[in-house]
Amino acid sequence: MFESAKSAMEGIGVMFEDGGLILISETVSASADGLITHFLSYGMANRHPVCLVTLQHTWGHYCNIGNKLGLNFRQQTEQGNFKVVEGLKLLTEVLDESNQDIFNHPFGFILNASKNPLKNLYKLIKKTIEPWKETGKFFLLIVENITSLLNLGVQPRDINIFSQYCKNLIGDSPLKKSSLLVIVTTNDDDDNDESLVTKGIARSALLHVSLKGLSTGLSREVHGDFKITKFNQHAPYQCLPVTHHFQFKMEDKNMKLFAPGTSACVL
Repeated sequence: MFESAKSAMEGIGVMFEDGGLILISETVSASADGLITHFLSYGMANRHPVCLVTLQHTWGHYCNIGNKLGLNFRQQTEQGNFKVVEGLKLLTEVLDESNQDIFNHPFGFILNASKNPLKNLYKLIKKTIEPWKETGKFFLLIVENITSLLNLGVQPRDINIFSQYCKNLIGDSPLKKSSLLVIVTTNDDDDNDESLVTKGIARSALLHVSLKGLSTGLSREVHGDFKITKFNQHAPYQCLPVTHHFQFKMEDKNMKLFAPGTSACVL
C-alpha cells in the first residue's frame, strides 16, 4: 500500500515505528481516504492494534476500500486487532434519542451545551485503547475527519484541545517511545475555522502531509499536490521545518509520487 508515500516520509526522516503525531490535511478536491487506508493496512501488516475514530465516513466505507485492495478489515475487528469508534452511529443515537444517558454520551453536547463538548468522546477513546496501553503495546490511533466537528457547532479551540488530549493518549514524550497518532483535517483556503484547526494541530505535529487539488483544474496524469513538512519537536521555534513537494496520481492500489512538472503528460 502506497509505498511511494511511505518512502517519501521515511526520506524526510519519519519512521512510523517511532510514533508521534502525523497530521494529514485534505481538501474537497483531494481526499485523504487512500492515506487513511494505507495506515490501516500498515497496522494490519505489522500486527499493530488500531483504533479508528470515524467522524466523516462510516467504518463500512473503509472496509469497502480495503476489500478492493484485498484487505479484510472486518476480520481484524472480529479478532480484536481493530477497534472502531463510529461517530456517525453515535450521532444517530443522539438524534433519534435511542440513548437515554445524554449527559454522558460522546455527542451529548448537541442537545446539552457543555464547556467541554468533546470530553465524553475523549473518554470513550481512552477506554477503547486502555488495554493496549496497559500492556505496553505499540498502537495506532487514527481520527478522521476532525474538522467535521465544526459542522456540529464545536469551536476550533475545543477541537485543538481535544487533539492535544489525544496526543497525550499515545504517550508522546521525549523520554519514552510513543505510539502513532494520525489526525485528518479538511483545510480549504476560504474556511477560516478549518485553517485554525489545521494550524493548531500542526504546531504539535511531527509531520504534516498536505493534499491539495491542482489549481489549474483536473488532469488525467496529475491528481494533485502532495507536500510533506517535518517539524523539529526539540526546537520548534529555532529550526525551520523541512518541506518536500511532490505531485501525485492515484492508481488502483497505489499513490504515484513524482517531482512537480515531471508527469507523463509533461514529458
